[in-house]
Amino acid sequence: VLEKSLNTGAVFAAQKLGLEEFKRYVEAFGFGHKTEIDLCGEDAGNITSLNDTNPVYLATASFGQGITTTPIQLVRAYAAMANEGKLMEPYVVEKIVKKDGTIVEEKKPKIVGQVISPQSSKLIKSMLVSAVNNGYGKLARVPGYLVEGKTGTAQVADLEHGGYSSD
Repeated sequence: VLEKSLNTGAVFAAQKLGLEEFKRYVEAFGFGHKTEIDLCGEDAGNITSLNDTNPVYLATASFGQGITTTPIQLVRAYAAMANEGKLMEPYVVEKIVKKDGTIVEEKKPKIVGQVISPQSSKLIKSMLVSAVNNGYGKLARVPGYLVEGKTGTAQVADLEHGGYSSD
């Protein structure tokens, strides 16, 4: 599914999981909620389609349509998968220091949740490496490094007319 970007495989897996468990994972990874990063103007994204029991919403959400996310939410989710399942509180500024060296404020890494088990994290990482080495993500390979990745297609929402843009 990851190597060939098979939406039907993602739908199959989501159906096996079921709507409630799928939604629980989506929320546990932080989608649909602000991350509270130290930047202004953050949005929560939108996962409200998962409140509807129509099976089409679970299906489309399984491969990333019908819900929205922010780049920081997506990066944080991938980081959790790579970090033994630990969801971290994101921040941009590590510390604020006055001219005299006095530390005004300092951020430390903070775990805000355990989304998946370390064993699941290890399995997902190997699947993402395989997607680059054996799937459509071959252009992302870097000699001497294990690169994790996920290929896919995207459609851009047409805000003026609804639906998706043909561009």
